[in-house]
Amino acid sequence: MNKIKNYQLSLLSAALLILGWPPLPTAFLLFIALVPLLMIREKLDQDPKKHRKFWLWSWLTLFLFNTGTTWWVWNASPSGTVMMLVCNSLIMSLPFLAYSQTKEIYPRLAGLSLIAYYLLFEYWHFNWSAAWPWLTFGKGLASIPSFIQWYEFTGELGGTLLIILINYISLRIIVNKQYKKIYIPISVLLLMGVISFSLSSFIDLSKNVKTLECVISQPNIDPYTEKFGDGDGYLYPEIQIDYALEPAESLITPNTDVLLFPETAIVGFNKESELKDNFLFQPLKKLTDTGKLCIIAGSESFEVYPDKEKPSITARYDSSINKWFDFFNSGMNIKKGEVREIYHKSKLVPGVEKMPFAFLEKLSINLGGTSGSLGVSDKPINFEINTGDKVAPLICYESVFGDYTNEFVKEGATLLAVMTNDGWWKETPGYKQHLMYGAIRCIETRREMIRSANTGISAHINQYGKILKQTKYKERTAFTCRAIPNNEITFYVKYGNILGKTSILSLLLILGTLVRKFINRKNKVTV
Repeated sequence: MNKIKNYQLSLLSAALLILGWPPLPTAFLLFIALVPLLMIREKLDQDPKKHRKFWLWSWLTLFLFNTGTTWWVWNASPSGTVMMLVCNSLIMSLPFLAYSQTKEIYPRLAGLSLIAYYLLFEYWHFNWSAAWPWLTFGKGLASIPSFIQWYEFTGELGGTLLIILINYISLRIIVNKQYKKIYIPISVLLLMGVISFSLSSFIDLSKNVKTLECVISQPNIDPYTEKFGDGDGYLYPEIQIDYALEPAESLITPNTDVLLFPETAIVGFNKESELKDNFLFQPLKKLTDTGKLCIIAGSESFEVYPDKEKPSITARYDSSINKWFDFFNSGMNIKKGEVREIYHKSKLVPGVEKMPFAFLEKLSINLGGTSGSLGVSDKPINFEINTGDKVAPLICYESVFGDYTNEFVKEGATLLAVMTNDGWWKETPGYKQHLMYGAIRCIETRREMIRSANTGISAHINQYGKILKQTKYKERTAFTCRAIPNNEITFYVKYGNILGKTSILSLLLILGTLVRKFINRKNKVTV
């Protein structure tokens, strides 16, 4: 081990993490990917600067991992990508720094501390103002949904726990040269595989005889040149609606329950209090005048407030009319000839749809036609279709958040509907990763998902995370599917993110480590 250079170990870990990440079907590489990085800490054990050096090697490994898996964000924002890669890898390295400190003070708790600290980090990264949980380790197993059926109990943090546990056990086997014990990590993985097989075998779908007839539209409008007003080939809003309707209309029958459009299918300045007279919505209203059809569509919208005081933290002031207003990235439920329900996207992309911290609002820049943060809904809002079923209208980035998706299900959602525009990332791994992450939500909630993506991939995913139907990327098309609604509540939905919440206790271990280090240092000075 000492013959291998630290930079070689760092590069090896980064390479294994990248090669094991979706959309590649090689997720099992993640179970050994951290071993080379953790070996660096073993080599530095007697180095007086071990913590600082290990932190730097951890940051380098994670920077390369971030770059190798999310480089495609560059297509939308080069400068933002550089900031994201540097900052995200930096905060991802903090649990490894804390592990290094605890390993010195409480060596017997080293493995437990690494797991606890990393779970704490990921749980925090789901919930703070600059949340970017795209690379939580548990998402890395999205390419093998048949292996992660137990996510219905643990959520994706269960995958993180398993990945770090197997890596640490493997490290100890190598360091202690106890190679005969390799059966331990293999046995654990086999056990989890058996549990997954059992769960998928024993779930009874036969009682769910009810199905919903759905039509999924994929208009394929280029977000850079055609969709928004600053594009060279900008398509007027009514043309964009035609692009979404044209491939879908021939598939609609009197029995169709849902027609799903993608994120911002309806563009333009759509004032929510005046939608009744908005000409863009008339063809969609007409389709739903009679019969059972509901149209769920993404839309740009805004609202002007009568209040003289600032009504929300995201509201902006228009001096020409002396009023406050908000822009929204919305989902709308059109049925019985009217827009019956509106939901505002609430998990916004940091730096693009919102400024991460309130004090930065005044520093906001114009991004895609908006300045500052978008407005949000106060709580998850399900769309009730004419069958009485409730549909969760997840907009783009929101499908990355397991806990947030759970809130829709707790409020009665029996089906997940994702409206997204992954065309920003062009033909890169980005849109494929997003699709696979959706499969995790299906397993966690045991809800089927219908997914409309502007340029693809649009899909129908069952409650096992299996993609039953999907479109090709960059194709104007539509397809039909029969989705099975489900009203049963999984353990993960009912009890929430137990692993994340209990990981907060690791703060006591961090505190104990710091106190012990302080006492030890003070005793050395005294001596």
